Amino acid sequence: MTRFTTLVLLAATASLTFSQAATAETLLFDFGRTDLQTNPGWNNVVPATGTLFATFDSTNTLTATGFEITDPFFQAGEPSQLGSEAPAGDAAAYPVSATDDYFFGHVNGFAGQGPNPLGQFKLFNLDPTKTYNFTFFGSRQTVTDIRDSAYTVTGLNSLNGVLNSSNNNTEVLTIDGITPDASNEIFIDVTAGPNNNNGIGFFYLGLMQVDVVPEPASLSLLAASGLLVLGRRRG
Repeated sequence: MTRFTTLVLLAATASLTFSQAATAETLLFDFGRTDLQTNPGWNNVVPATGTLFATFDSTNTLTATGFEITDPFFQAGEPSQLGSEAPAGDAAAYPVSATDDYFFGHVNGFAGQGPNPLGQFKLFNLDPTKTYNFTFFGSRQTVTDIRDSAYTVTGLNSLNGVLNSSNNNTEVLTIDGITPDASNEIFIDVTAGPNNNNGIGFFYLGLMQVDVVPEPASLSLLAASGLLVLGRRRG
């Protein structure tokens, strides 16, 4: 291997590494009670939340990413606080203030309210050159039935998964590789999962983590530009 070739490979690797570090961004959302919020570096979504025209990343830096509830999870009152007070395993990274409370919906009527089988929100002002990875956590303690919650994330592409919230202290659901749609938005739908056998059809969302990553095509272009610069300097 020539010295030039070695320099080219090193430069390409450095370009990729720098790009990933420079564009890495994590957004954290705590869904739940007005009196149980998580700070700093979290975006607290409470009953009064409608549209956030900017959100904070995990370093508590304001970003251009917006958040909007497009279909409320519940119709009245405060969310519950019967989630995990002992997060462990894959959920160990999250504080109790985020895992203990939650938004919920119900397929059938509940507490004098009609059916509310869908909770939906969206992220907007997203970067179309990046992809977005999602992690969800939900928990409802001291229950004996199955309370599956199904999460569907839709941009240009759409992926879904299921998480059983019943007595959950450890499990999270990850959905990776979502690209914003033509309006630079991504929608998240939360409903009851296919194995949910609760009589009312409760489903839950306690928190959401969003990791913003460069698309492979963008990384390739950056690496190629590094090669081109080195090639020109050699001449």
